[in-house]
Amino acid sequence: MPTVTLPSKPDAPVAYELFQGDAASSLLVVCLNGLGLAQDVWKPTIALIQQANLSPKPWILTYDRYGQGDSPRDPRESWPNKDPGYAHTLDDVTDDLHELIQTLSPGILNVEGILFLDSNPGNTDYANIWPNPKDPSFNLEQMAPPGTSLDVYEAAYTKMTTIFAPDAKNNEGFDRREIKNILPDPSKPKLKGSKTSDKGPWVTVVGHELEQFSKEEWAMMKVPFGMAAMYTQPMWEKYNEGLCRLTDPDRAKGPLIAPKCGHFVQRDNPPFVAEQLEDLIKMVENSH
Repeated sequence: MPTVTLPSKPDAPVAYELFQGDAASSLLVVCLNGLGLAQDVWKPTIALIQQANLSPKPWILTYDRYGQGDSPRDPRESWPNKDPGYAHTLDDVTDDLHELIQTLSPGILNVEGILFLDSNPGNTDYANIWPNPKDPSFNLEQMAPPGTSLDVYEAAYTKMTTIFAPDAKNNEGFDRREIKNILPDPSKPKLKGSKTSDKGPWVTVVGHELEQFSKEEWAMMKVPFGMAAMYTQPMWEKYNEGLCRLTDPDRAKGPLIAPKCGHFVQRDNPPFVAEQLEDLIKMVENSH
């Protein structure tokens, strides 16, 4: 795996891969990882994009943030102002990404398009949307799917509100504690990025398929079937609708549902992701 040294962190090379596009293309597609999967998960989608009928073909960048995949731990972990287990914030990883792009592809300045793949709602958490079984007003029959025992509900509630809490630590060291305060509204601030007009960027918003997501939650967390439909899905759908309003109405697409996909859309259905990405690339290129 190639590595590149960021000027601000000379002792911590970042693992990346730059897939060659056509010399005539000034477009760089950047694939961002979530917390759960490293950059290799993008390869099936990229292979399909490289075979697509795109002219000129864009350049494509994947990379592992510090603390994930083939990149080393974040040097910030040793900084005296960092709490143990919280190596980098949203601002920190954004700074690293900007520095990475400027190091590999100087002159890339504008965000022309964004493809959101089941973007995790950062403005809420499970403790706010699931009824607390310890609350005096809790009614299992009314607040849980039919046939759910109290023990099963309590176990699932404890897992979901602990593992996915904003202050929960993760292997990467991604500090998510302030995201809710930084981005309380998924539709704000309005994005500006086009270098050819006053329009915002092209935005496509994709969500998971409820049935597959529910199966995934049961397999991984033993969340009872029906819980996502009752609580998680309405919240997530509203969040995705907000993401569509980040740009001008005529530049927003979605929310779409990714067929047969749980949360990790790029892993579960690369052909669908490639189709949406190809469409987004064409929209960007045709607007120049």
